[in-house]
Amino acid sequence: MSSAIHLNYGKSRLTADLGGNLKVKMFVPQRTKPLDAANEMLKAIQDPVDSPPLGELADLADRVTICVPDRTRPRIARHLLPSVIAILEGAGIDPQNITLLIANGSHSSHNENEVIEIVGDEIASKIGIRENISRNEQDFVRIGETSRGTPVALNRSIVDTDLVILISTVTTHYFAGWGGGRKMILPGVASLETIWANHRLTLTPNGDLNESCSSGRLEGNPVHEDMLEAASMVKNVFSINVVLNGYGEPADVTCGDLRRSHEIAVEKAFDILKVRVFEPCRLAIASAGGYPFDIDFIQSHKSIDHVAKCVSDGGVIIMVAECSRGAGSDTFLPWFEVGDASDVASKLKQNYELNGHTALALMKKLERLSIILVSSLPQTVVEKMGMFPASSLNEALKVAGKIFNGAETTYVFPFAWGILPLIS
Repeated sequence: MSSAIHLNYGKSRLTADLGGNLKVKMFVPQRTKPLDAANEMLKAIQDPVDSPPLGELADLADRVTICVPDRTRPRIARHLLPSVIAILEGAGIDPQNITLLIANGSHSSHNENEVIEIVGDEIASKIGIRENISRNEQDFVRIGETSRGTPVALNRSIVDTDLVILISTVTTHYFAGWGGGRKMILPGVASLETIWANHRLTLTPNGDLNESCSSGRLEGNPVHEDMLEAASMVKNVFSINVVLNGYGEPADVTCGDLRRSHEIAVEKAFDILKVRVFEPCRLAIASAGGYPFDIDFIQSHKSIDHVAKCVSDGGVIIMVAECSRGAGSDTFLPWFEVGDASDVASKLKQNYELNGHTALALMKKLERLSIILVSSLPQTVVEKMGMFPASSLNEALKVAGKIFNGAETTYVFPFAWGILPLIS
């Protein structure tokens, strides 16, 4: 029996031979039947959840804004947009009155090739495309404030329009609970001030990580509840939610009311992504799943978060994540110059900034376990974050062997991004 493992790394694969001294338990996402997302969307649009069909809404609109995910999400929107725009044109809406808004949140903008990769050649040449640049204050309109005090300033393109269509993918998110739906509005098309105010809810008043803000959890999650409250201030929203399996492939589609259609999508996603892990291990080997799930370290951390739940104190994670776009933000690495986790928590409590929460979450993991990172990041950057750098899987295994001798069972997660581990 072969002891070789093959893990996705960016757009390529890495291989290692585990030898005969490791007992391996593989955790792979559930396979789902192939789905033609565009056809399923057309069916769901005709029978939406708590909403009139999209065509009826379009009949009452002159201007429409369609929000789509950025490069950090699987490229699903490009397959759906032609059908959506055909419906709008069928309702008499001129393509010049349709705006396509890339919901970057606080992420950086895209180059021309990346935009085409997201929306497709046909749409890029036909529809006006804008991006959410969260630092451009002039792009936003203040429309209210949530009950938690978050000032809601959203992109003018979804405020000054008659109909907003959200196209999103639904999978786990490590502090919002689940992606998609309301998250396309906050943080997707929100100002930096609004995003900061929402994301700081990941912390308790004492500066600790809020345990209610975790992957797979919506109930009692203040970040999610705040996002939903803010998104609900936008009128005439039609939400298209594509449920992804653990490989980033479409598995189901729900459409309609912003809140309810997303809830149904989450229920379907939970059944697909849940993986039962009966006891923690001492050594886990994982891949985020390759591009785009390991496009940068901040995105890769979501996979580390899943795996860390399955590793006991004193254990080791070998993480394979290319991080071709580096750390993911210029504001991330400086947090590792502040001090230890308690120092970061204190600074965040006084002056919250984006990506500080991710840095703190990584530091808290490293207080109880070791992480060996196989990536394209410079060795100095990996060490600055408190992890062990490795240039290959085989080198990572040697480093792991120096940290402790042997492991009862080694868990392998080939697509760590696409699972929701349940420990029992």
